[in-house]
Amino acid sequence: MNRAVLRVAATRSRALAAMLSAALAQGALAQQAAPARPVAARGAGAPTVQPQVVQPQAAQPQAAPGGAAPACPTPQAAAFSGAKGFRLWVTRQGTMTVTNPLRPLSPESVQVLQVVIRNKLATAYGPDLSGLRRGPSPAALEAQNGASIQWSGRPEALPPTLRILADDGGEVLAELAFESCGDPPKVAEPKAKAPAAASRAAPKGASTKGTSTKGAPAGDAQAEAAKGDAAKPDAAAAADPGKASAPRAVRPRREKAAEPAGAAPRAPGGFVLPQGAIP
Repeated sequence: MNRAVLRVAATRSRALAAMLSAALAQGALAQQAAPARPVAARGAGAPTVQPQVVQPQAAQPQAAPGGAAPACPTPQAAAFSGAKGFRLWVTRQGTMTVTNPLRPLSPESVQVLQVVIRNKLATAYGPDLSGLRRGPSPAALEAQNGASIQWSGRPEALPPTLRILADDGGEVLAELAFESCGDPPKVAEPKAKAPAAASRAAPKGASTKGTSTKGAPAGDAQAEAAKGDAAKPDAAAAADPGKASAPRAVRPRREKAAEPAGAAPRAPGGFVLPQGAIP
């Protein structure tokens, strides 16, 4: 009984396999007989798709809160302008601790702005940014106050208007309004001073060969001449010892004859007595 069932099952499975293989063969023949679809050619009227080029946008200044000037991206700087075309560029911002001689135990913190004015470095400093005073270059300001400036990354929270005050802080010298962000001008390097000469030129009239009396004072020249005259007899004595031993004869001085008694006095030089005058 079991063998008969197994035979029937094997026969059915073989029939199913034959039917499946026949179906697969018909499908393959149908695909080969189907015509190929033509590829649509791009004509003049066919739309073309162009790739979009994304251009990088330039860095824009960031708006500052509270009505302050916008923060400029690096390496740009904020430009402030005033009357008569005056303009300065704020390139750096920092703080400096200053000691007040009147209050040495209470150091003060000062706001410092590094600015470029006409291709030269300068500073503007003050207790806050509402009122600033003019200052020299950063290095000179540090040497003047004996303190170093602590610089920040970039200027931020700058006021829309910079007020430059006098040294006493009572008068407003200029008010500079924010203009735009841009590239600051190049800073001109200071010219190096020529080194001093190691040896200076000799004064006019001086001689480098031995000692010379040329250009010497009149008193020194006379003393040299006197020494030379005094040395001449010694040189003559050394040349001729016989002449040196013979003493020179002393000539007697002539004495003036005594005037006779009762002689008329002589008139002083330049005066003439008239004739007939009684002496």
